[in-house]
Amino acid sequence: MKSFLRNSFAAPTSRVATSPKQQRGLQTLWSGVRQYRNTCKASGLGQDCQNRCQPSKSLQRSSERREMKPAQRDLHTSTAVNARATIPLDGKEVEISPILMRDLCQCPRCVHESSRQRLYSTADIPKEILVRSIESGEHQNGGINVRWTNDLPGFDAGHVTSISAETLRQINSSGTIPSPFQGATPRHQLWSAASANVPDFTYETYMKDDATVYEVVKQLKSHGLVFITGCPGVEASVAEVGERIGPVRDTLYGRTWDVRTVPKAINAAYTSGDLGFHTDLLYFQDPPHLQLLHCIQSSSKGGASVFADGFRAALDLYDTDRDAFNVLLNTPVNYHYEHPGANLYMATKPVFQTRPLRIGTTTYETLSEFLESWEARRQVVNKTHGTNVPALTVGDCLEKITWGPPFLAPCSLDPQSMEQTQHLNSSSCEEALNDKMDLWHSAAAKFNAFLSHPDGLHERLMKPGECVIFDNTRVLHSRRAFDSEDVGKARWLRGTYVDRDPYHSKMRVLRHKFGT
Repeated sequence: MKSFLRNSFAAPTSRVATSPKQQRGLQTLWSGVRQYRNTCKASGLGQDCQNRCQPSKSLQRSSERREMKPAQRDLHTSTAVNARATIPLDGKEVEISPILMRDLCQCPRCVHESSRQRLYSTADIPKEILVRSIESGEHQNGGINVRWTNDLPGFDAGHVTSISAETLRQINSSGTIPSPFQGATPRHQLWSAASANVPDFTYETYMKDDATVYEVVKQLKSHGLVFITGCPGVEASVAEVGERIGPVRDTLYGRTWDVRTVPKAINAAYTSGDLGFHTDLLYFQDPPHLQLLHCIQSSSKGGASVFADGFRAALDLYDTDRDAFNVLLNTPVNYHYEHPGANLYMATKPVFQTRPLRIGTTTYETLSEFLESWEARRQVVNKTHGTNVPALTVGDCLEKITWGPPFLAPCSLDPQSMEQTQHLNSSSCEEALNDKMDLWHSAAAKFNAFLSHPDGLHERLMKPGECVIFDNTRVLHSRRAFDSEDVGKARWLRGTYVDRDPYHSKMRVLRHKFGT
């Protein structure tokens, strides 16, 4: 074995393996040498034995000649499909897919300079693509310039992909790519009446100062509730406030709409009675994310607006009755808006919706199982890799609360999720539906008790000129009853909606602008 290895390394260095078979043979040989040398060292066989496994002098001289050109290095690559390229990084070597590296190219031939959109398809990158050479960029602080073999059609040998050291480090440490979409956002701060911390911002500064808008959207992310004061008492004001965040959403009610008490109301909001906690437009497949209500006139008596943190109430249920929580997480119910002459909206969804309960390729049935597994793996990953994967709470995992007694449709089995098969003890469909109704009703009653508890409510009798903005998928809102004699002449609110995507876009843009 020793003689074979010595003779192999003594072979002329001018002979270079070019075929895939030769490449694989050399890779196997190198692997055997490294393994044999490590065995010699571990077994205490002495330096003499290890020296026998050293490359020949001619190979060493060839290596020295290559090291005299630090700007360009040969890479350990294979011609095999999906081979990895060995990249120097901070004194060590990391292996990265050539397809991944090619896909990082931001040159003007690959990414349009003004639209920032790709000029090629990732699917068109040849699977046989290989790194031909790598050069250290003079001003890249560890970044690299890569040239290709078997590049995309239309790209010649002069095409260069530049990859920054920051990108290489982030791929190595977290498997992510630096981008303006990254960055810390405020975590959910679950609140009660005592800890609501709901600030006011003036209309004047909000409309003129982007820094104020940034504070508003961060407050909406952390607490889901904020007030703008001093708004002009005109119908256009609510849209102007909303458009500082993003385009307002046009719905069956229009771009903006009135909340006023009217005879023969077609919506519970247009009555003078007590209006319970609810999510707006929950009978849509995708309800709006933000809701705005601008008070133009207040009622002479009553009519206070009341807000509750739905995530906090869900956490209370999770802590006290895990089974009831899981029922509201996993049981879809029907919501509708039923006016056959004009509109028939319907959606089926559970009360609680969470982020995907998935770690790697494993999906968990319950939130508790997911959180337990996340915490166990987080500690191992942080200890092993020196990373800082954060702990998760129930509040971090919740994404939406869908709750609206006025819009709840009759309970039924959901054929799309084959609910008929979930109640194995039931002998018929009606028994399965009975079981579903009983389980959901019991869990919903417990959640409603937490939601309506006085300790969790933020109540405010809005004055003319005040505009509330709240997260419609988290903060549930209600209204106290007011004097019916005010019908048609008082308590006039004007409302609008902003969707989730423009809201998140605005937060990213302002975070990029202000850097915090």
